[in-house]
Amino acid sequence: MRDFIALFGGLVVASILAHLYEIGPRLIQLRRGLDSMLGDIVFIIFVAFLMSASLTIYSVRRYRELARETEARILAEGEVRDLARHDPLTGLPNRRLFDETLDLCLGLATDTQQIAVLILGLDGFKQIKDTHGYAAGDKALCEFAKRLAEILRKDALLARIGGDEFGIVLPNISSLEEPANLAGGIVASTADTFALETGAAELGVGIGIAIAPLDGVNLHDLVRRADRALYRAQGDGRSRVRFFEPDMDMHVERRIQIERELRSAIAADIIELHYQPLVSLESNLIIGFEALARWENRTLGQIPPDVFIPIAEETGLINALGDQLFRRACFDANAWPKTFSLAFNISPVQLRDSALGERILSILEQTGISPRRVEVEITESAFMERTGGAKTVIDELRQAGIRIVLDDFGTGYATLSQLLWFRFDKIKIDRSFVSHLDDSRVIVRAILDLAEGFGLTTTAEGIEDESQRVYLVANGCTEGQGYLFSRAVPASGIPTLLDREAGRAAVAEDGARSYMRQSTH
Repeated sequence: MRDFIALFGGLVVASILAHLYEIGPRLIQLRRGLDSMLGDIVFIIFVAFLMSASLTIYSVRRYRELARETEARILAEGEVRDLARHDPLTGLPNRRLFDETLDLCLGLATDTQQIAVLILGLDGFKQIKDTHGYAAGDKALCEFAKRLAEILRKDALLARIGGDEFGIVLPNISSLEEPANLAGGIVASTADTFALETGAAELGVGIGIAIAPLDGVNLHDLVRRADRALYRAQGDGRSRVRFFEPDMDMHVERRIQIERELRSAIAADIIELHYQPLVSLESNLIIGFEALARWENRTLGQIPPDVFIPIAEETGLINALGDQLFRRACFDANAWPKTFSLAFNISPVQLRDSALGERILSILEQTGISPRRVEVEITESAFMERTGGAKTVIDELRQAGIRIVLDDFGTGYATLSQLLWFRFDKIKIDRSFVSHLDDSRVIVRAILDLAEGFGLTTTAEGIEDESQRVYLVANGCTEGQGYLFSRAVPASGIPTLLDREAGRAAVAEDGARSYMRQSTH
């Protein structure tokens, strides 16, 4: 429409000029004075002039419009490319731009001008989301990104490469001190609490570092090795820093193999249970058993629970494994005296599942075990998880008659208010205090006094000699476990254990009777 208006306007202007200068009459007069052929030529020239002027106007306008359209398209494409390479929440480069930048830097890496890749994983971020909500989690991420940006040098690239993972490309380093100092500064930057609308929260950060060309010159290899260093750092504890080491590859490969074998073992239901006796310290008689998972793999050999249980938790296998083992423990407990209790451990990850209580009660009904014979043990680390959800599950189990036990007391995060809030029935004194009783008497006595004040039963773990038992009994401890009484045995070994105990009791009873007869004579 604009082009038509412009062309029409050009024709109007040409007509006005022709009228002002009487071009029409002159052309007619000229045509009359010339022969017909010459007149036609002049007329054609005039028409061509008018058309050329119109086309010129049209071409100029189209050129300007095309230039504006091209400029707008270039700007839009640039914005799209920019959005495709940046995280919309923090405004930082994303994984795509991180990879592109690192790939370019790797092409310039030398033995004297190395490249450091730092992969950062936040510790405690999930707790912020669970406790304060997703909006608070987003705010914490933005604040963390801001703190990092303030301490990075100008030629470094900071990117958000995952939900709570960040990556840093640090080019042109001449020594390992540079990434080490940067990592230390990052850890220090998270020491201050993060202010949220619903309160304050704490974050830690684990950092894995890989160096090019020392640890690789390929982008994917270098990032993978920094990831493995991060995995090891987070395994060491909160806010730790680790450089990649060659044995980390072997460690991760073994973990992958364990995970693969664990899936097969759960599918085949071949992970076993051993049972450690729970003994009354006063009578020295067994009153129950604690079920403990044991796994021996044909390829990998004996795999300790503190290795395969965390893997089961990380991979989401823990619920299937826990249900499987609890069902078997209940079937085994059917063969024990009806007064014996069954203690079973529940991990913090299992307590996140709101359906856990329902499944436990269903298994008890299927196997015919009374809930009053069952003790569920949870560790203090459960308090770092979703305490509201955990309390719901615990209350459901308690209402059914199951006793709730706080395991490894004194080594984690329990507070007096939590002891009241969760309403435990029993606390277990961690074996680290019992095995070093000479140095821990004050702590053990304080725990026993605390339990008495709350009206809780106490169990001491790791009792290995008679002197420890005597001290614990004298200070009010009621139950115990440890090598002094027995190691954990498979279900098939329990009858022998009970027969041996019955034999000792019979001998003791005969001795008492003999002593009484001698006294009467």
